[in-house]
Amino acid sequence: MAGRQIQWQRTVLAALLGAVAGVVCFVLLYGTAVLDVGWDAWVLNGYDEWDVQQHYAGWLLFRNSHWHLPLGLADTIAAPDGTVISYTDSIPWVSIGLKFLRGVLPATFQWFGWYVLACFALQGAAGALLCGRGVLAYRGGVIFAALGGAVFVCLPTLWERAFRHTALASHWLYLFALYACLAYRERAAAGKGGFAWAFAVLAFLAVGIHPYFLPLVCLCSLLAMADGIRLAHAWRKGIGQFGCTLAAALAGGYLCGALGSGIAADRGEYGVWSMNLNAPFSPSSRGGYPWSRVLHALPQMPAQYDGFNYLGLGVLVLAAAALASAAVTALRRPQRAAAWWRRNGPLFTVCVFLTLFAASHELYLGTFHISIPLPAAVAELCGIFRASGRMFWLVGACIVLFGIYSLRALAPRRTGLACVLLAAVLAVQVWDLSAAAAVKRTMLDADAAINATVVNHPETQTLGVGHTQLLAAAPVREDRLRLLAILAGKQGMATNLSIAVSGEYPQAAQSMEAAAARLEAGDYDPQTVYVTTDGALYEHWGEIFAGDAAVHLFVADSCYFLAPMPGGA
Repeated sequence: MAGRQIQWQRTVLAALLGAVAGVVCFVLLYGTAVLDVGWDAWVLNGYDEWDVQQHYAGWLLFRNSHWHLPLGLADTIAAPDGTVISYTDSIPWVSIGLKFLRGVLPATFQWFGWYVLACFALQGAAGALLCGRGVLAYRGGVIFAALGGAVFVCLPTLWERAFRHTALASHWLYLFALYACLAYRERAAAGKGGFAWAFAVLAFLAVGIHPYFLPLVCLCSLLAMADGIRLAHAWRKGIGQFGCTLAAALAGGYLCGALGSGIAADRGEYGVWSMNLNAPFSPSSRGGYPWSRVLHALPQMPAQYDGFNYLGLGVLVLAAAALASAAVTALRRPQRAAAWWRRNGPLFTVCVFLTLFAASHELYLGTFHISIPLPAAVAELCGIFRASGRMFWLVGACIVLFGIYSLRALAPRRTGLACVLLAAVLAVQVWDLSAAAAVKRTMLDADAAINATVVNHPETQTLGVGHTQLLAAAPVREDRLRLLAILAGKQGMATNLSIAVSGEYPQAAQSMEAAAARLEAGDYDPQTVYVTTDGALYEHWGEIFAGDAAVHLFVADSCYFLAPMPGGA
């Protein structure tokens, strides 16, 4: 009993130290200014691209919406159609939870800094748990696990997604699923149960954070089921475990709106947003960061920036050394190599499948291209996860583990040496990424210049007084769409603007046409602010309402407004 308690204490300590490593890394990368929930100026600047504005706008507008089932439905976006915030990537479970507090939250409330901080901490904790398997009982085992957690925190795939696409920084979901899978395998081999519940919890969370993590979690659950059947002949228990995972995913999906919303899941373009086969050692991403001090960016197709999967120099060196060691072992000790394959064959097969899916049927190695025809039905199914390069993330984690477990093989007799070598790997990884880290730190400096936008323009600060909706009376420029949605959300107004990544909203389009027709007729709703990015149309409004003192016409950041004065002239 005492031994179990000590093991548990060491496990918790390793996870805590890994989480601390994540927090330290976050602060060094981004500082603390972004943790100020009242400071959203950095969102107005954008981050590599404008997706962060979409995520923020989705949260603000959802906060103002009525409660519905599914819980993630926002009737204030693309009004009156409404949409679910799974399609604005506003992390539904967090947004839903905070919506319950909307009565006490200030108008400006961005929580993305705290969410990414949590992602870094959870990634470090999950990485430490994975790396601590089999060594925590020995001296130095906790330190080895914590160093491994720090390596996971320093994966470029986490840094690249953070704040560019906040929901996709949640790599901890599949890392915990992988840990549960490996722990389940150990217990199944020993004739024990446990950890089956973890897959259902993670699947429920994944579908309401970002659906791209759901296949990775479910594959870990499937592997656990296969290991339970293979090692313990537990058919009923294994199938039940996997069935609970799927049931939890379905329940979570329908509850938050990610499933059953009536919006087609297939967005097409599978094979466009793919992973180039050189991605693991090509430091090239959106934003042009200097991801490596040694390696240079390799040729890729334009949309393959989304398939960014650079592993970092430290991990690449570690993986190469581990492969060389494995080759020597296979030659000298074939029985040990055969045992490794029997143990890890199913996981290796999943990694091969995910790599092929990530690369898609349009295979690229640099600019060398092979096209593999796919039946239309298969292409449509794959189009659900068209940004296929993201599926390699689990493979990348397994590559890291393969390298670290090769060092772990030096334990228990030489745990100290294993710690020194892993610390050296971490040092190389940090040095390789240090130039990119310096650039990222400056982007979220509280003293950085802030863009002047329609959101922080003096004329728009009280638009919500006496007005309940912001209606576009004509199509809006793409570079102003999300900013106008943020403005509406902060001012407590609904809008017919659509910021969702999928779906068609015919009633919202009709609302736009109706607004245009009403203004053309010289009429307006006194509780509605009208907007366009068409300067000629704005001039026409000025002619129509030239004699109406109750109408305020003004321009802010190339956006043209017609705002009825509250209470009349």
